[in-house]
Amino acid sequence: MAGLTPQPPAVLLARLLTEIERGRGIFGLPKRSFWQPNPGLDLSVAAGGGRAATPLGPAAGPHTQLAPNLVVAWLAGARVLELKTVQVNDRLEIPRPCIDAADLGYNVEWSQELTLAESAAEYLTAWVLVHVLGARGVGGGDTVFDGSVGYDLAGLRSDGVARFLDTLTDSHAALAAWRAALPRALAAAADVPVPERVIHAVTLSTFHGCPPEEIERMVEHLFERHALDVVVKFNPTLLGFEAVDGLLHDRLGYAEVSLERGAFDSDLRFEQAVPMIERLAARATRLGRGLGVKFTNTLVVRNTRDTLPGERAYLSGAPLHVLAMTLAHRFATATGGHVPMSFSAGLDADNVADTVACGFAPVTTCTDLLRPTGYRRLPRYLKALEREMELVGARDLTSFARRRAGLGDDADPLTAARVNLERYATAVAGDARYAAERHRAGPVREGVLARFDCASCNNCVLVCPNGAFFSLAVPPLDIDAPTLRPGARGSEYEAARFVLTRDAQWVLFADACNDCGNCDTFCPESGGPYRVKPRFFVTGTAFTAAAPADGILVERRGRRIRARFDGIEYRLERDEHDARFDDGVIEATLDAGHRVIATRVLTAQDGHGLPLARYHAMRSLVDAALADINPVSARLLAGSED
Repeated sequence: MAGLTPQPPAVLLARLLTEIERGRGIFGLPKRSFWQPNPGLDLSVAAGGGRAATPLGPAAGPHTQLAPNLVVAWLAGARVLELKTVQVNDRLEIPRPCIDAADLGYNVEWSQELTLAESAAEYLTAWVLVHVLGARGVGGGDTVFDGSVGYDLAGLRSDGVARFLDTLTDSHAALAAWRAALPRALAAAADVPVPERVIHAVTLSTFHGCPPEEIERMVEHLFERHALDVVVKFNPTLLGFEAVDGLLHDRLGYAEVSLERGAFDSDLRFEQAVPMIERLAARATRLGRGLGVKFTNTLVVRNTRDTLPGERAYLSGAPLHVLAMTLAHRFATATGGHVPMSFSAGLDADNVADTVACGFAPVTTCTDLLRPTGYRRLPRYLKALEREMELVGARDLTSFARRRAGLGDDADPLTAARVNLERYATAVAGDARYAAERHRAGPVREGVLARFDCASCNNCVLVCPNGAFFSLAVPPLDIDAPTLRPGARGSEYEAARFVLTRDAQWVLFADACNDCGNCDTFCPESGGPYRVKPRFFVTGTAFTAAAPADGILVERRGRRIRARFDGIEYRLERDEHDARFDDGVIEATLDAGHRVIATRVLTAQDGHGLPLARYHAMRSLVDAALADINPVSARLLAGSED
């Protein structure tokens, strides 16, 4: 199984600084997709124990594990970043593929893939980098990192989770070590004001079947041991089986979605949740802490599709929006709307304004970001919100809620939010946008995906939650590339050509690819980009461990290249004069014009041939990678060698 490998902070910082200087984009996000706020509007909200310049962010999920992805979301306008949920078991084996977001969202990934120490380091790195950007006038505005933890009391009390939370609530030592590890040439760039407290609040997720008394003790532990505000994330099962079944099947028409009654029977019930939250709210007041609730987690369903492994999957997207909004309305009615609420369920640019008007803060999204155009969708959310604010003449979100509710400027904000929530929750279940007939589109495949010269749709770049894919400017090429077969009477040449017809080729960075499969969901050709496309490695250890899978390893600033194609390993050593290319059986020496000037047999093997097409593929891809800024060349910017 492929896994995520965090990049050294020096590499990320060096790349970021170079990309700022060049002014084209950062970490794959083009400059045109950076969020540019309207100076006449105030989108700020209280969230995560602080103040955030916008109410929007990525939900705890595949977009919030690696530092570069958090930075990209921030550049696109996210100012509340809900970090990927962590737990004590940080050596999970996540099945692959794990994401299917063709229209509805299904996943079988429910916790972090990094170790707790790696997760803390990634979040700290992202925290520093957004402050480095802000100090250079890129982006800006108050930013909140919101932790996310689970899933039981024993796990929260463990030494590993305690160290994780301690690091993020007081990063003085970790931040000093982070800066001290930088090369001297980069250290000055990180010498900017960075708050040493990364998180002030956490969102708490619990397993299905976690008893209310344990949830209560978990919240109290986070209040008392870690001095954190807490948001309790509710599961949609809180509505009850009959209500969910009626909405999902009868009202919305999702007959193909199969519920698990057992998940409802064992989970927290509504009549338990309300008094539990009321007790915790009183406890929070006594301790000077904050308490909120979030709607909602994904919905556990039977896995009846062929795309993901396992018996269970977790549903998100359009139907979850209706379920979560219905549950939120019921909860607000039962509690008088006095408990702060946040929202993450089927959020998109078309419903973000309605959702914000209901008083939710923050509002976060995941499934929508798994579709083309990925992170670049975030500015659309904020522009849509700004348009709706301008339509009613509101300059801030409080006045927006009041005017949406038809109330005066001195109306109680909670009353305005409840009026909007009642209207929207009543309307949304009958809204055709969320009905099943609008959400049954699947990918249309035409042809088989090739290693080179694919349809060039760029979807793999746009939908990858980890930013693993990037394109290379490789000029079209049509060159002799015979297969060499040295024999007793000299070399024999089996005629062939190496041909690239397009002016760009798509590749991926191994350290950021976890084989989630989302690229395959949106690829117009069959085969799966994460399986077929050239995969770049930057460490020999990772390249060797990935055998026999294909891959390309760049060493010595491109003077040495190792690659595997179809299970065979090839080596290329080159300088300004010539190149030596071999597969362990035959070696060819080529001049600067790529003409063969000598061959020799390294290991006798009858009938074996050395295809020069592999040579041209290796040198073309590597030269293109090193000519631009991307995850492969970034290690050279930081002075990192093999």
